[in-house]
Amino acid sequence: MAESPQTRRKRMKANELFSDTYVEARAQFLAAAEAAGGRLRHYENQHAKGPGETRLFTDTAWFGPANAETVLLNTCGTHGAEGYGGSAVQTAWIREGGPASLPQGVAVLLVHAVNPFGFAWGLRGTENNVDVNRNFLDHTKPHPENPLYGELHPLLCPTTLDDDAVQKMLTGGARFIERHGQWALEDAISRGQYTHPDGYHFGGTAPEWSNLTMREIVARELPRTHRVGFIDWHSGPAGDGELIYLCFSDPKGPGFARASHWWGREALDPKTVDAMWGSKRPTRRGIMFWGIEEMLAGQAHFSGAVVEFRSAQVKTNAAKAMRVPMLERWLRFVGGFDAPEAPGYFEEIRDDYAPRRKSWQENVLMNGLACYDRTIAGLGDWAREGLKAAD
Repeated sequence: MAESPQTRRKRMKANELFSDTYVEARAQFLAAAEAAGGRLRHYENQHAKGPGETRLFTDTAWFGPANAETVLLNTCGTHGAEGYGGSAVQTAWIREGGPASLPQGVAVLLVHAVNPFGFAWGLRGTENNVDVNRNFLDHTKPHPENPLYGELHPLLCPTTLDDDAVQKMLTGGARFIERHGQWALEDAISRGQYTHPDGYHFGGTAPEWSNLTMREIVARELPRTHRVGFIDWHSGPAGDGELIYLCFSDPKGPGFARASHWWGREALDPKTVDAMWGSKRPTRRGIMFWGIEEMLAGQAHFSGAVVEFRSAQVKTNAAKAMRVPMLERWLRFVGGFDAPEAPGYFEEIRDDYAPRRKSWQENVLMNGLACYDRTIAGLGDWAREGLKAAD
């Protein structure tokens, strides 16, 4: 059957919008934003470089009234390697005419590459192996404890990735599960830990550059806002571009209720989220969502979600489920970024977070743009509610 013009345009759009590198993604985003009249700002991470000594930036683009009291804050690349999907959708929204069709009184602030080091190298963490989404907490206070992680750390950090090392990890993991259960294993690994800088989901012991830069952006760009919607694009869970909405607001509070109005109560229901995630979701510490919510407390109402593009292939066993995080750790602390195995390992990591298959790219664009439509329409209603309340 011949390909329809609509399908062909959709395919070509994916080819045009998905980049091969951070440098290409940034160039596309900046060119689109400038052509659409966005107000651009650039924040350079002078503590790190990308491949080939590439300079690293978090960039922002503001569209809409400078004095808007209702703003969509939209970020991508918080977990660097996951930035490709969010970057492509941000650029697509600009090119599709989103800035010219904003509701009255609504502005959009796009933040491109919260963690440019991870984006440029194709890794989740920062230049310090810090998970930005575990770093947004008060580091002057004692850090949250995660005692079970200490028990797992030696098993998860072998010096080789051969079959014997993997089998030892699996055997130790099985014994851990016998004592504590499967969910405790997943929770201990991914909730965030603050004791092992060379480990998994390390939250750091001080604010990362990405954390400080986001705080600067919020303080600089949103001092007069009264209503802030939030989308933080991520990727990773198994699937093909479907959206998972992770709303971290109080389930009984107004922020959660508003997000449910935008995206549907079923989409935010924990049963839906767990089913799409593939298991009961672990707990979290220090996520950027809460950090921004706290920054805006007392000034603006806040509503939104971390929105995941499902991306990875289904993992059929524990060894496959742990391979990608083990690869990132091996590249950082054992083999190095210039090891002979590195190119293949980087590509394996990318295939989990930003696969090159066309169906994923097309679904990301379709679902991401639809999410923008619903969110911005909801922000328009919210802005009108604010005007009525002020009358």
